Amino acid sequence: MPAAEIVGGGIAGLVASIQLARNGWSVRLHERSEALRAGGNGLPIFENGLRILEALGLQDAIRTRGHQLNKWIIRLSSGQTTTEYEPFAATGGRIVMFERQALVDPLAEAAVKAGVKIEVGSRVLSAERDGILHLSGGRRLESDLIVGADGIHSIVRKSVAGTLPLGKHRKGAIRLLIPIRPDDFPDGNDRVATEYNDPGGRRIGLLPCSSKTMYMILVALLSDPQALKMPIDPELWKATFPTLGRFIDRVGPAGHYDEYHSIFPPTWHFGKCVLIGDAAHGMTPALGQGANSAMMTAYSLGATDLLSSPLSDALTAWETKIRPLVHFTQKFAEGITEGRLDPRNDIFFSDPALRPLLSADIPNMRFDMPNFAALNPPLSNAV
Repeated sequence: MPAAEIVGGGIAGLVASIQLARNGWSVRLHERSEALRAGGNGLPIFENGLRILEALGLQDAIRTRGHQLNKWIIRLSSGQTTTEYEPFAATGGRIVMFERQALVDPLAEAAVKAGVKIEVGSRVLSAERDGILHLSGGRRLESDLIVGADGIHSIVRKSVAGTLPLGKHRKGAIRLLIPIRPDDFPDGNDRVATEYNDPGGRRIGLLPCSSKTMYMILVALLSDPQALKMPIDPELWKATFPTLGRFIDRVGPAGHYDEYHSIFPPTWHFGKCVLIGDAAHGMTPALGQGANSAMMTAYSLGATDLLSSPLSDALTAWETKIRPLVHFTQKFAEGITEGRLDPRNDIFFSDPALRPLLSADIPNMRFDMPNFAALNPPLSNAV
């Protein structure tokens, strides 16, 4: 039985582990934390990601742990509505919000059921292209495949590809979960996501993950450091968004700050090592496609027959098929973040160029390529 070592116990690593195990691999997953903990925030899963979850048999998790939206509203900082979207009409599919932990938990349960051995507190120090993994304590593991699913600052990527430049972008974000109160949705519809945008570059998103919990994201330019300091300055944010004081007052010391980064490695595979998720294609969050794209590359890798031909050939064929779509997603998100494509953030997902992405049927590897000419300036191969 071929053996795979997966580095990183997040969404990408778990999805890949399930598929590889179901396809006859002996799989061990390494998570450096002492538990499969997810950050205290939420994430939207679109139709392309939901199809993958359903292909993994997680329909019940979508229904019981997710929170399907029926409206997405974009407003000015004053509270004036500029655009309203019904998700299916705008994107051609569903949008379901999850607390991140509520998605990690059923994926981990499915991985264990598939036979994956999960090792927490397992600290990977480096990897070698010939399938050698080095861990703390002098532990050395040999495998037929190493999967680097260890994030934008990937140790596996640095080990096998060297230090590659990260794309640095002009924004940062503070993310957290806040409790929902009865008067947050006066009409009783708690399945509405709302974004508030200020011309000065600040933005607040309020996305319910359940009837009790809301994902809140506060975005600002790096040139606006007062807005991004932790803990937040509530009076500063309330001055910009005067209608949102009741939400801003719930933040307190909570929140996790991230700067926006992206990565474009020359290839996603090096000998017996392969990269997926943010390690391979980290992107800005402007499209909400980071987790969805991670599931796309992870599922498609696990579903690929890696044994009927030389591994390098199989990985090249896999990357050749899926990478152009993911690259398009990275560059589209980057264009929005930099203000080139959508300075008012009103485009959301109604641009026809995005339909091939959002309707991508990754479980069956059926999708059309997006309209690359829709991007201005044109796509490039590097940041």
